Amino acid sequence: MKLYIRKADLMVGNILVVANQNKETIFIASRDKDDPLLIQLYNRLNTKIGEIKLKNNFLKIYSIEINGEEKATINAVPVIEMKYVYLSKINWNIIGNLVVSDYHAVQGGNEVMKVQPTVMNQGQPGLEIDIDEMDNGPVATLIAIFLDKYIRVPSLKPETDLNIGFKSKLSYFNFKNRDWKKTDRS
Repeated sequence: MKLYIRKADLMVGNILVVANQNKETIFIASRDKDDPLLIQLYNRLNTKIGEIKLKNNFLKIYSIEINGEEKATINAVPVIEMKYVYLSKINWNIIGNLVVSDYHAVQGGNEVMKVQPTVMNQGQPGLEIDIDEMDNGPVATLIAIFLDKYIRVPSLKPETDLNIGFKSKLSYFNFKNRDWKKTDRS
């Protein structure tokens, strides 16, 4: 089953419409304005069916719940550079280019989800989520929205505007104020 999300909704919107190939709404996702990492997923009848929320603030573990039951946890901080994500409980390994949203999820050697950028009608950029079975649809949709919004391009210094808990304002390698002249140490 293929689902589609407009990139414009992912960039600026708090309400995201997830549609199928026939442009029928399958899911509606919303982000909380006060807690932007809380993403809730609703079906067509506006019944909440799932959410991603912060489970442990100290360890930065996020929980994916479907129908009130925890289905998976993300044991990494997505606003830091990542090239690989592991989802415990459902045992999914997400591999690929997360920055440009071209990745797939594997469970036991079988591909269960593939996400790739696409061009939608009227030339709008979007995301195509290809899911092996509809039972994985809510989890896959939440993961795709979460990773698309909060993955950052790898850099040598922390981004200060994200407020992700860095205690030091120094860059990772503290190269900024060093003088790299060659010195004689003999």
